[in-house]
Amino acid sequence: MGRRRHRRLVAGSERYRWWVGHQHVTDAGPGDPPGRSRACREVLAVVREGAPGVVRVVFASGPGRVVGGGGWGAHEGGVGRDRGYLNLHRPATVRAVIDELVAQGRPFGPHAVDVDGWGLFDAVLGRLRPEGAHEAHGERPPP
Repeated sequence: MGRRRHRRLVAGSERYRWWVGHQHVTDAGPGDPPGRSRACREVLAVVREGAPGVVRVVFASGPGRVVGGGGWGAHEGGVGRDRGYLNLHRPATVRAVIDELVAQGRPFGPHAVDVDGWGLFDAVLGRLRPEGAHEAHGERPPP
């Protein structure tokens, strides 16, 4: 795998770099052969410029949770539940995630931090719904 490609986002006076990745993790139990079961997860990684740490927002697959390519038209970077869908490649979605992380007091500090993305899902979806929700969710705009 080559150099990681990141994108930039400006939110107020802060500047961020972010990228999205799709990962497969071994989900084997004690009696299962190594690597037998695989689970998918989407990871949105965000770095605040000037801070050395990274916040990884992890959306792991599971019952009622669809991640990148896991069904009903999902694609890499797409995560969804019965109540909605987020496209993690869209800057508006990333901005809503950052705004929610800041609102919850999540640190962009000196260390890497993993955050359960499903715990942010409804709040991020709510931040997107008032304006441009159709665009953030991959839907067509109203006529």
